[in-house]
Formats: sequence, structure tokens, C-alpha cells
Amino acid sequence: MAPRIPEGEARSLFLKNKLEPLVPFPGTQKPWKSKCLITGKTVSPTYGKVRDFGHRCEYCSRSKVDMEDAIAVMKNKGFEPLVPYPGNKFPWESKCLKCSRTTSPTYSNVLKGIGCKYCGKRAVDPLDAKAAMLKRGFKTIGEFPGATKYWDVICIKCGKKDSIRMHSLSKVSGCSYCARVKLDINDVYERMKILEFKPLEKFKTAKTPWRMKCLKCNHIISPTWDKINGQKRGRGCGYCSRVRVDIKDVNRLMKQLRLKPLVKYPGGKNSWKCRCLKCGSIVYPKYNGLNQGQGGCSNCADYGLNYTDKGFIYLITNHSLGAHKIGIANSYKSREADDRLYNHKMHGWETYKTKNFTKLRNAYLVEQKIIKWLRLEVGLPIYLSDNQMPQGGWTETVDASDIDLPTIWAKVKEFSKVTR
Repeated sequence: MAPRIPEGEARSLFLKNKLEPLVPFPGTQKPWKSKCLITGKTVSPTYGKVRDFGHRCEYCSRSKVDMEDAIAVMKNKGFEPLVPYPGNKFPWESKCLKCSRTTSPTYSNVLKGIGCKYCGKRAVDPLDAKAAMLKRGFKTIGEFPGATKYWDVICIKCGKKDSIRMHSLSKVSGCSYCARVKLDINDVYERMKILEFKPLEKFKTAKTPWRMKCLKCNHIISPTWDKINGQKRGRGCGYCSRVRVDIKDVNRLMKQLRLKPLVKYPGGKNSWKCRCLKCGSIVYPKYNGLNQGQGGCSNCADYGLNYTDKGFIYLITNHSLGAHKIGIANSYKSREADDRLYNHKMHGWETYKTKNFTKLRNAYLVEQKIIKWLRLEVGLPIYLSDNQMPQGGWTETVDASDIDLPTIWAKVKEFSKVTR
């Protein structure tokens, strides 16, 4: 049997370890009620534990917490406890004194200096998350799942359902459909109707050529959906946008202009060796220029214009022919027989508007912009033939039923502001 330790010797050991016994020594293995000289708390360590491990205050080792002390620590760290102390390692529902949000940190984490998860941006308040989503254009569905998980939303812009992560919201500029990452097949076919394209096969992918018929020009084309719905929306038909040409259309225009090609079609921007069937001359026009209303044979063209002298641009109409025409002429006071506008009046044309220029060259530049706008942007072809206009100028005509005079003249004024 182990010898009994004298009480004086035991008391000296406790005092050495900052513990003051409050009752007589009970023995080496029984709890000995004492006062911790560090915290002032009453504790009951055994003699053996203190002898083997030193100071054994539960409060000093934080294995035990006094309620009042715990509340004081929480307030000092910026938290107002809302429920009784649950334990050192259990969530403790509290109110953050800085952001006023309810959170549940553990007491041990608070002691380590870990603060409010919302203030520290380690968590997102569900109400804040919902407001942030709404600001970005999304109406949320269901409860907030967390910042890193997908949250079902409705895109306010397009009305489609999508899934967005709050964590990635700063990188999102719109829903997957608005950003064209995802496709709604119903939207695809609705877009085809608007563009007047008739699909001839089922849709595969956005990057796969899709065989279809353009209902405007009746050509068979195979653009990709990315091209149809890209930056140049509605430019999917190469024929309508004049990126491509149908050789039948080319030959038809050459016949109208009475030009006979002597070599194969070289492309719209290249000179094309042809023979003028009016005068027999060899000429080198460009198809793009011919298609925009420029004359074909330079020898047959009227060179009675003085581009350095005064002149004007005119817009005229002929009710019997159902046509409008843009043109230019020099300003004459007495030589009416040489005045182009006078010659058109003699053939039943009526003047709508004229605009004077100090130099005819500036009027010419405006005229060319108008012709290009009519042919390329509005999409109106040459309307009359040379037989219908023996006085010349038929290449600058358009169908009066397709566009009105005020619309054309508005463009004349717009282009005149740019061309001085």
C-alpha cells in the first residue's frame, strides 16, 4: 500500500501550481476543492493530476467555461449571444454587433479570433444573395443553396429558366441563353421564320452548316447558326447580302447593260473583260460597280458633266413608269437643251427636290452613296431598262412602290452633311 502523503506536502504542491486548497486533503486520487489563483475560480483537481501534469484548472485549459466569462468574451469579440452557452465546440447562436446579422460561431473559434462569417465574406446572407441576383437580372427560385452551388433562376430579360452560382455572379453578364451559350430550339426556328429561311433538314449544332432555302431570293444556302445569329444578325444569306452571286443573276444584269463577257466571271471586285454591244468597244467594268448602278461602257457614257463647276443633285419621279430616279447635273441658265434635268422633264419626269453644290464632284459623291444605299442596304435593284429611258440614266432608277421620295431625300440630306 502506497504511503500516505502528508497534507502539508500536498498543500505545498498545489500552492506551487497556483492552486489554493479550500478543504482538508482528501487523498491523492480524490478531487480536492481548491481556488485557482489565476482565474479565481473554484476547481477540484486530484493530487495525482497536479503532481503529474502541473496546474489543472479547467477554466485555464478552456475545457470548462463560465457562462458569464463566455458572454463577456463574445461581446468583446463583437457578438451578442441569443441563447445560453451550448459548449465550447458547439454553434452558439448570436447577433453580430457590426452587421446585425444572426450567425452561429463556436466559442472556441471566437477565442481563436475568427469573426463574423458575413463581415469576413466567408458566407452570403440569403437576402443579400437574392438582392444581388435581382440586380443582375435574375429572379430566384427556391431557397439560397450556398454561394458555390447552382441556384435555379428565371432570366428577367428572356424569361427562360437557368442555373447560376452566386460565387460566379460577378463574371456573369446574362443567362446562358442571352449569352448564346445555350440554345432554345423553339427560338431557333422562330428566328428562321423572321429571316424568311426555310430549313431543309433538322438542326444539329450552332457550328454545323444547316441546309436551308432563302425565301427572299430562292437560293439554297448552308450557313451555320452562329453566322445567322452572330454580330451581323440576319446576314445569313450570302446572295441577299451580295457576298455571293448567282451566275444567272450576273448574266441577266450583263444582258440588261448590253455587255458581253469575254472571259469567265472573275469576282465582283475584279475587272471583267467585256464587249459593249452598243458601240463594240472592249471595256473592263467591275461587277460590284455594275450591280450598284454604275454605267457599263465608258465610251457610251455621257461625259458632258463638268465636275469642277457648279452643279446639283436631283430626285425625280415618273408616275406612268412607276419609278424614282436620283441624278446629278451642272447648273445652266440658258442652255436648257444641254440640261440633264430638262431632258428628263421632256420625257414625263417630275422634279421632287434639288440641292445645289459649289462643285459637281461633291454632288456626285452624294449620288454614289445614295445608289449604294439603295442597292445594298435597302436591297432595291435597277428598275427600268435602257429602252424605257432613251435619254439615259436608267441605272439609277428604283421601283416607286418599294420606297417613297421623302425617305430617299432624307438620305440625300444626311449624306450631304458629310460631303462638303
